[in-house]
Amino acid sequence: MIRTLVFALALAFAAPAAAQELTVVGLDGKSKVLKAADFAGFPRAEVVVPQDTGTKTYEGPILAYVLRAGGLPVGPRLHGDPLRAFVIVTGADGFQAVFSLAELDKDYSTATVVLGDTVDGKPLGTKEAPWRLAISGDKKRWRSVYGVTRIEARLADATPAMAPPAMDRAH
Repeated sequence: MIRTLVFALALAFAAPAAAQELTVVGLDGKSKVLKAADFAGFPRAEVVVPQDTGTKTYEGPILAYVLRAGGLPVGPRLHGDPLRAFVIVTGADGFQAVFSLAELDKDYSTATVVLGDTVDGKPLGTKEAPWRLAISGDKKRWRSVYGVTRIEARLADATPAMAPPAMDRAH
């Protein structure tokens, strides 16, 4: 708990206030702006991300808790239509990566997904701050968005149910 509070305080003073905001857009299109202080109570985890040479260890709040705070259906609420949801994570430089909502949910996937606010035990550098998305199990770091500023959920179009094929009575 103290460690989480220390990280939250360090982040609050490390970058301008505007850079410490994360906009989460729910399936209903409503936005919620989360500030660094909102992250202080979320459970944290570490994720090792491969690099060209070696690895880096990112630590931060578990993304499922951030998504829940932003109004997205996770955990027991992730069923039915929300299983068609995908999430677009956007960095400060405009880079985006797409995920299914279920793959970001700790109840559906064995992957650990965090919004890292430290790397190898130190605060993120200016390029990566305020948060870097880190996913365990990815073999490459290409979906590890840095400078995360926005997470938006959308529903994939549902295709009409297809009629079952006609029975072949010859068999």
